[in-house]
Amino acid sequence: MKKGLLFIAILIISMVASAQVDTTRVSRLSRDSILIGDQVDIILDMQVQEGDAFVVAAPHELAPGVETIKGMTFDTLSVKKGKMEIQARMTLTSFDSGSYALPPMLALIQNSQGKVDSLLYRGPELYVNTIPIDTATYVIKDIKGQIGYPVTFREILPWLLLALLIAALTYLAVRLVKARRNNMTLFGKPVQKDPAHIVALRDLEKIRKQKLWQNNKQKQFYTAVTDTLRYYISERFGIMTMERPSTEMLEDLKNQDIDAGTFDKIARLFSRADLVKFAKYEASPEENEETIPDAVQFVNSTYMTQLEDEGGEE
Repeated sequence: MKKGLLFIAILIISMVASAQVDTTRVSRLSRDSILIGDQVDIILDMQVQEGDAFVVAAPHELAPGVETIKGMTFDTLSVKKGKMEIQARMTLTSFDSGSYALPPMLALIQNSQGKVDSLLYRGPELYVNTIPIDTATYVIKDIKGQIGYPVTFREILPWLLLALLIAALTYLAVRLVKARRNNMTLFGKPVQKDPAHIVALRDLEKIRKQKLWQNNKQKQFYTAVTDTLRYYISERFGIMTMERPSTEMLEDLKNQDIDAGTFDKIARLFSRADLVKFAKYEASPEENEETIPDAVQFVNSTYMTQLEDEGGEE
């Protein structure tokens, strides 16, 4: 079966030249009547010779209110002694009730010698029905409200798990805050703090490796050193050191059991640090070089004194 431009041309020529009409036939419906929105097939039965070409001219809109769902398709039902039984089929529907007279359709057949025959199919009647309503017993009712269904455990489970998770996180947060206030771990064990002299020596070593004063950061250098010493003095001697002037802190420190030479060095260190931090004083490289060693010597000296005192008490 050949289709395309050749048979479009044959269709136009045949319609214009009024080619010979073999007979007048009637197309049929797969069902005589349908409900609104249902689908029905219009069927054309043809018989052609093997090798013949054919086409069916069907209007795009068969009738007002009738819509085409699927265009024309062709099925070969049988082939006997060179003759083919062809069934052309097109699917229709309608959304308006009523009776529709479907238009005729023209089938064009071209044999191997080029002769064109025309078969004219009269259109059938299509009946579209609505669903009947029994008006005698029909009663209009109000719209029903939403039906309530019992809540299942599967629906509750995600919310239950979320509540348990929030409760667990809240409990852990409270435990953590209390543990930190009591200087304990989350599981109630005391936090093992490093001794004050270990913390101070470790921090002084970090400051030395940072090379702050070598990179023109004297103020940061002296601030870091004196903050480390203030923490150590507070832990070692129980003196209030933070947010106090150096002079007041040194007055309290002077009354402790500290070697005079060691005290003088640490006093000069704090005095120089105050000048650098508050008076824009520029310490010499020699002064900067001796700052860390003086601080380390102060920590070690006072720590050894503490050990001696504790040994004497025993």
